[in-house]
Amino acid sequence: MTTTQDPRPRVVCISGGTSGIGAALVAAFLEAGDLVHTFGRDLLRVEKLRARHADAGAAGSLVATVGDLTDAGFRADLAARIDAGSGRLDCLINNAGIIRGGGCLEESLADWRATLETNLIAPFALTQVCAPLLRQSPAPVIINISSACAQHPFATCTSTAYSVSKAGLDMLTRRLALALGPAGIRVNGVAPGVVPSEMWGDATDLIDDLVRRRHVLQGRRVETADVAAAVLFLAGAQARVVTGTILNVDAGYTLG
Repeated sequence: MTTTQDPRPRVVCISGGTSGIGAALVAAFLEAGDLVHTFGRDLLRVEKLRARHADAGAAGSLVATVGDLTDAGFRADLAARIDAGSGRLDCLINNAGIIRGGGCLEESLADWRATLETNLIAPFALTQVCAPLLRQSPAPVIINISSACAQHPFATCTSTAYSVSKAGLDMLTRRLALALGPAGIRVNGVAPGVVPSEMWGDATDLIDDLVRRRHVLQGRRVETADVAAAVLFLAGAQARVVTGTILNVDAGYTLG
């Protein structure tokens, strides 16, 4: 997606773009004609993503690599590759996340450390290393993918570490918006509710029950494409004065 001010395709980096919401984000930005950098830990998923979009013939360009968001060396190499190829970054989307543990006090410290490292510390670190590239963009934006679990202690979200990590990500979003606003960098978050994806496994019955009981927009599921549409809006010119906002995409899940 381009603007009249800058005819070049946007340069977009999406962490964890090989499955679930991340894959939907990759597809949406490629369809908009953007140059998309993404990565994941699983080589097979990376290769499938490349093949899928090569066959689809999307308007944009895809650079998909194998990498671990929590690896400082990989983060530095990623930023260096983007710099060498484009000299700027227009949109950073911190999407990669994990769910570990369950049962609150039964959760192990190892699960807590892994969850916080991936869901909170690594997004900050990636933002830190990408900040110089974002400053070279005419319209830079950061979008963090949070969760409805950050806003309420839902019993159905059994991992306390996950909820706490996403609540921390929401505060990080606001702090970054405050700090980076003077440089013209917008920072927002998107908080999906129950979205069928690989992260939920085969819990179809549970998802259907949650939709039936908790969605104010009765009977409406939230799909990965709905989340991608919200992110596209926040990344675009129509949201040029929107910053420090967490946009719920949950069919009213958090209202009940």
